[in-house]
Amino acid sequence: MTPEPPSTRAAARRAGAPRGLTGRAIGGMFWTFSGTGVQVLVQLLAIMALGRLITPAEFGLMGAATVVIACSQIVSQIGVGPAIIQRRELDLTHLRVAVTLSGTLGVLLGAIVWLGSPAIAAFYRMPELEPVLRAVSFMFPLDGLNTVAKSILTRELRFRLYIALDVGAYVLGYALVGVALAWYGFGVWALVMANLAQVAVRTVAMYAATRHSLRPSLNLRAGRDLLSFGFGHSMAQLGTLLSQQGDNLVVGRWLGATALGVYGRAYNLMVMPASAFGRTVNRVLFPVMSQVQDERDRLANAYERALAIVAFVALPLSVFLWVVAPEFIAVVLGPAWGGVVLPFRLFTVGLLFRMSSKISDACTKAAGEVYFRALIQLGYAAMVVVAAIIGQQWGVGGVAVAVSIAMGINWLSMAGLSRSVTGLSWRRFARAHLPATLLTAVVGVAAGVAARWGRAADLGTIPLLVVAGLVAAAALLAASKLRPQLFLGSHGLWATSQAGELLRKIGRRRPGRRAAAEGLAPAGKVNPK
Repeated sequence: MTPEPPSTRAAARRAGAPRGLTGRAIGGMFWTFSGTGVQVLVQLLAIMALGRLITPAEFGLMGAATVVIACSQIVSQIGVGPAIIQRRELDLTHLRVAVTLSGTLGVLLGAIVWLGSPAIAAFYRMPELEPVLRAVSFMFPLDGLNTVAKSILTRELRFRLYIALDVGAYVLGYALVGVALAWYGFGVWALVMANLAQVAVRTVAMYAATRHSLRPSLNLRAGRDLLSFGFGHSMAQLGTLLSQQGDNLVVGRWLGATALGVYGRAYNLMVMPASAFGRTVNRVLFPVMSQVQDERDRLANAYERALAIVAFVALPLSVFLWVVAPEFIAVVLGPAWGGVVLPFRLFTVGLLFRMSSKISDACTKAAGEVYFRALIQLGYAAMVVVAAIIGQQWGVGGVAVAVSIAMGINWLSMAGLSRSVTGLSWRRFARAHLPATLLTAVVGVAAGVAARWGRAADLGTIPLLVVAGLVAAAALLAASKLRPQLFLGSHGLWATSQAGELLRKIGRRRPGRRAAAEGLAPAGKVNPK
């Protein structure tokens, strides 16, 4: 019999909800945001390079393949990763069953995509998509093998190590491989190989960090333990991904590869901060909220505070990007992508909806409400597809408007479900967003005046972005200093004080003690008997 690895024993001991979770959550959020910020910066640089080396039609081909990739990855994992994180009691058998389920389904779905690629290409009316789909089918077994390793790191709150490995995989796998191959003229195949390289590097690195058992197991009890939560989670995730990719499917099918390339770039640039935030929420807030799932007051307070902090990030960023959208797109993608400006502006309106829904998602998952969550997400997916079909009559702008409206409806639906599990009133929900809304008005006026002056003075693209950014930041800081209660509120004041305290602690901490305090020693190896 194989002994249980130390990483699993440590995770299984965390059955309670310790009172020191706030500090650990803040530290985890800091390191996750820091690492994710690095990844977003690298991603932005990669997009800038690739936008000048790869055509919209080639991006559109990869966008069509991404719909299949995203949906199949969720099915291949059937929620066993989140089930590992959410369970109070976890043993080695659960991990072995999780490896067996996710690995087997990854191989099966890879085979299905390989064999079904002619039919999928015919649906899109893109014959050149078939070889692309066959190549990306190898991502499924690789990603399935990584399910358990990344779930162990998340469950144990080893955020800094997780982020280091994830960012490293993106930089070494996607960014370097993709840009290098695009430079040599590989076109869409640069994107294909970049995705494969990222998944492969991440899988190997995370397994090396956890060294969990790879022995298969079909234990029925452990399987039921995982699937009772995991199946509902997968249904919700499938709905989420269909809602994220359904509009791409409609645009690719009815408007063509070039339109999908333009629409996909606008959507991806908008969701980049939301996706980065979503990864942070899933890695930090979900496991932390899971440990207080039976304490309704603590869960409600955490949910309200998280909503307020999200509003402070999303709303000022949305209004700033709306104001400087023409210059921002010209710098990031180049002059050939002017068609992206309109859908990008329309999508910035939904940034709060996307980011705030991630908080509601983590809250409802932590409380175990996976089946109600699944119903909402499947309804949202259907709404996105129907809205996109109606909106495509007016081009990519029409699709962007329709999808943004669907995002708003989903935001309110998920907030309603979160209120039912936390007891948070609608009044407290609205009050959590008020200071950020007032602060956003100040930022929007300042950025708008600066951008209008810059365009009238023919200042130039990059100088205008710099001036508008500095003026907006100065207005934000001035409002926060002059009337902190009005423009920050209790939650904003708490967040700034906690961030300052954390930075001071990090500055005082010696490098050796820092690693020990964060618990970054690699998980123990499995020693066969």
